[in-house]
Amino acid sequence: MQPRTFSLSVVGSTLALVAAAWMLGWWLQPVYGDLTRLGGYAERHFGWNEPVLEFDPLPATFGEWRRQVDILVIGDSFANLRPAQQWQNHLAVRTGWSVHTVDVHRVDPDALIASPLFVEHPPRVVIWNVVERNLADDHATVARSCGAFGAGPPVVLPTPVVQPKSAHPVSRPVSLADVNPGFARIWLHRAVLRALPGRQAGDTVHVELARADLFSSREPAGLLVYEDDFRKTAWSDEHLRRIRCALVDIAMRFQANGRTTFISALAPDKSSAYRAWARDPAQLPPARLGTLLDALPVPDARLDLAIRDAVARGVADVYMPDDTHWSTAGHVLAAQVITDHLLRLHGPAATAEAM
Repeated sequence: MQPRTFSLSVVGSTLALVAAAWMLGWWLQPVYGDLTRLGGYAERHFGWNEPVLEFDPLPATFGEWRRQVDILVIGDSFANLRPAQQWQNHLAVRTGWSVHTVDVHRVDPDALIASPLFVEHPPRVVIWNVVERNLADDHATVARSCGAFGAGPPVVLPTPVVQPKSAHPVSRPVSLADVNPGFARIWLHRAVLRALPGRQAGDTVHVELARADLFSSREPAGLLVYEDDFRKTAWSDEHLRRIRCALVDIAMRFQANGRTTFISALAPDKSSAYRAWARDPAQLPPARLGTLLDALPVPDARLDLAIRDAVARGVADVYMPDDTHWSTAGHVLAAQVITDHLLRLHGPAATAEAM
């Protein structure tokens, strides 16, 4: 073969492979969810198809805390992942309360409490919003004696006033510009592995649901969950005790000024939220959040109960089908439940005014 012919054939073959990867990537659709990305699943099959709401401008603020606010949220990805979609915006719109969010992994609670802003202008409420699966790793690694919990001061928040909505619906990206051709290779490799008996590929676990009305994806009876959800299977009663003690300790530190009330709003894992509707619930880890919260002295919004009821009613996309996190339905529900919880702490008069 002549060198020119050989070079042209190599270039042609390369271009053909690249084009094939782009076409396969487009067929899979641009990757959006963490579970499709980690597990090598196609957005075409597991991506959400109902639009989600995003705010522009944001009613709530995120990042470094720089100004006085009514409510300070300290949370993980359930509070920070996609700021334009977060429940804090819905809460701010529903009430007119000022809400700011900081990342629990980037803040030292003691340093925050000692900061001039917290000392001089403490938030009226601190909300601890983290997910179930990380509670033991974050709060149960150290044995401690459990101090007594004292209720915080009465919640004093402005009378809720509904704000003009600034949310608009957005659809999952399907543009060629968002295609990741490298994901096509990952999808092919993991699809082959999943075809082998008893094999799992990546960090995503797939189980079948007994219902097909809980997600807007093309495969609504297929549930994707994060493999790390299974870590809570190993939790003992001692783990639960340590988590409760840690939350009591955190709450009392934030409430020590006598002006701030601390509440938790612990988010259930996706596996916990949908376990009752799995075709074989034993394929998923048992939910532990209910047992933890039933004996937790710190006031908690009980998102687990509200989400359980919403899923039982058939509310679609409480969690995104391709992701570990909430979709718009979940964010709206969280905002509603947390607002109602704060109004109950505020007292009967405030609740009546809000209605």
